[in-house]
Amino acid sequence: FDRVDNVVGGFDRVDNVLLEMIIAMALRQEAGSAIQAVLPLLIGTARPSAEGGGFRTFPFYKLARLSAEPSEATNARAASILRQLGLREEKVEAVMDRSVKQVVDEVLQNQGVQASDWGDIGGVVAECGTRVLK
Repeated sequence: FDRVDNVVGGFDRVDNVLLEMIIAMALRQEAGSAIQAVLPLLIGTARPSAEGGGFRTFPFYKLARLSAEPSEATNARAASILRQLGLREEKVEAVMDRSVKQVVDEVLQNQGVQASDWGDIGGVVAECGTRVLK
């Protein structure tokens, strides 16, 4: 999340993680969408193999630092993609004013997978796959 908070200090750029979140949530909310939920995968830093490998706990404390301002660059790119996908203009326009914090908070309302709970990457992938297929 260090890089997701890209509007601090007036610097704004398209952030691909934020872009994916915006698009996924907009598509999920479309009538008749096949997307029923968005499953966040919460990954902390990698733990060295000397410490048993896997991942450290996701740093939830960093969420407090997310910007309450929109990322104009990311939101504009999301709007462009959503238009190309045929979403109605009112749905596209709703994306433009959403702050970084609002988008992340909305995604995290869904029950996510905490990578640190599942050991190595194989365990994480297996758990994500199981939850998606349920």
